[in-house]
Amino acid sequence: MNQYINLNGHYYDAEEPVLTAENRAFRFGDALRENIRANGTTLHFFNDHMERLIKSMNLLNMEIPSPIKTHQIGQDMVKLLHKNKHLKGAQVRLTVFRNGGEGYHATGNSCSYLIESNKLETDVYVLNKKGLFVDVFRNMKKPITPLSNLNTTNALFYILAENFRTEQNLDDCLLINQKNELTEAIGSNLFLAKENFIKTPPLKSGCPDGILRKHILDFSNHLGYKISCDNPVNFDDLLNADEMFLTNTIDGIQWVGGIRQKRYYKHTAKKLLNLLNEKTRID
Repeated sequence: MNQYINLNGHYYDAEEPVLTAENRAFRFGDALRENIRANGTTLHFFNDHMERLIKSMNLLNMEIPSPIKTHQIGQDMVKLLHKNKHLKGAQVRLTVFRNGGEGYHATGNSCSYLIESNKLETDVYVLNKKGLFVDVFRNMKKPITPLSNLNTTNALFYILAENFRTEQNLDDCLLINQKNELTEAIGSNLFLAKENFIKTPPLKSGCPDGILRKHILDFSNHLGYKISCDNPVNFDDLLNADEMFLTNTIDGIQWVGGIRQKRYYKHTAKKLLNLLNEKTRID
């Protein structure tokens, strides 16, 4: 069955070449991305994704295409889901890139957008049966800059972390910044739980400004947990925690079973996942 993509409001066969070698996302990583989970015609946390994207584009001096500014791009996403017959669990990937220019100098700040969709195995969030086994990636440290919280297409740091994960036969690995503070996992935000207390790295440590991070903090507050999201997380915090779990908008919540000799439970992760599914349920 043919699959389609949407480039600037026009639909193309997914295997048809639509970008040139001069594309700035390809040449310079001059691009941003949003990964959105969908179920049927519902785009989970869609307004949050658009607000984050617009904020990031403003930081990078990108002109915001009208469909993004007005959120009308959501209609294009839903139409693409229909064309690709991805009407249960699906991932929608939106990439925005700056147009034109020689070298680092762009002739302007106008932007194009590309929408893709992929089928997921389930239409609800599912907690992993076996806890993930992780360790800390120390070969390279994440710099702390205003760009650290953004979802850009420059993923070299994460690719090296993924290579380390594969070499060490891990399920995931945790990343550190130049101050040796823990920031995140590969593609996920990091959370720790102990008794009635939940902690996650602060944005000032350079972690991603995750959409689900924001909602997990809201859910945790709703469930009566005491929250720490302003203080750095270090390795001792990992050893003192009862639980560790990772969050992103596509996988939801994944609990960590252990790091080195330390083992974890999954009670809090299970509670939060149930609430997440309740909040995103389609009647």
